[in-house]
Amino acid sequence: MSNIIPFEYDGHPIRFNDEGWINATDVAGKFGKEPNDWLQQYETLEYLCVLSRRLFSNSCPEQELAKIKGLAIRNASTRAKILRLAKSTGLVKTRAGIYGGSWLHPKLAVRFARWLSVDFEIWCDEQIDALIRGTQPTFTDQRINAIFLLDKPVTWEKQFQQPFYQALSRMSGLPYHGHVGGTPSLFGMITSKWVYQVVLPDSVYAKAKEAVKGSGDKIHQYLKLEARKLVQEQLKAVTILANGCVDYKDFEARCVQSFGKSGEQGLLILPVEREFSYSALRH
Repeated sequence: MSNIIPFEYDGHPIRFNDEGWINATDVAGKFGKEPNDWLQQYETLEYLCVLSRRLFSNSCPEQELAKIKGLAIRNASTRAKILRLAKSTGLVKTRAGIYGGSWLHPKLAVRFARWLSVDFEIWCDEQIDALIRGTQPTFTDQRINAIFLLDKPVTWEKQFQQPFYQALSRMSGLPYHGHVGGTPSLFGMITSKWVYQVVLPDSVYAKAKEAVKGSGDKIHQYLKLEARKLVQEQLKAVTILANGCVDYKDFEARCVQSFGKSGEQGLLILPVEREFSYSALRH
């Protein structure tokens, strides 16, 4: 995936890459919708197939489209076939980790935006035009931080729920009995490395850490709503992954594979190789 360029629309972070592809998951979330709702429409699929032929001389999707045309769209198996066909056009890509979500080719972005909002359609067209012409604004760390971070912390609410810690406890073999007395320090390192640092730009994470230092506040209290949503989705992903791992080594390897981030060798010490360490942290 090419360089990610963050924009902001009506207070909502929207990610493009420098080739004009747009993160449809970001966009749909602003309007309370899902990209699949649009991709599973027959008219959308037909457009994707014809566009794929025009752009890539790819006639296979149109042949598959003819087979799907007579099927019941609301049938679960048909909808699954539609999504597979949409991805086969080369115009839709899905990614995990820091690039997570469904990404749409720039020639689909405006059509998708029209499905959401006329105002957003026009805004989207303007951004893509700027990207393609190479006239997009420069995104300094300060500007990126402003997209993701609040000036002041919001009231603390529990963001990291028990299933997350229970999954880490089962995977690592470290005890977890609620937050009374604190949680193992390994959990905090996992939270930093595989939750925050996966979904937040480096400058955002560094600025948030600086803001909470010595204050008793938590990083998520400084995140804007959409950034907190990214963290919550990553929490779910890590919880599911941890529940399927046999031990910490397995977990670390799967995280590297799933989230596209090279392991920081030597940063984490396996629990079996040291005494338990606890920090009374409220996440």
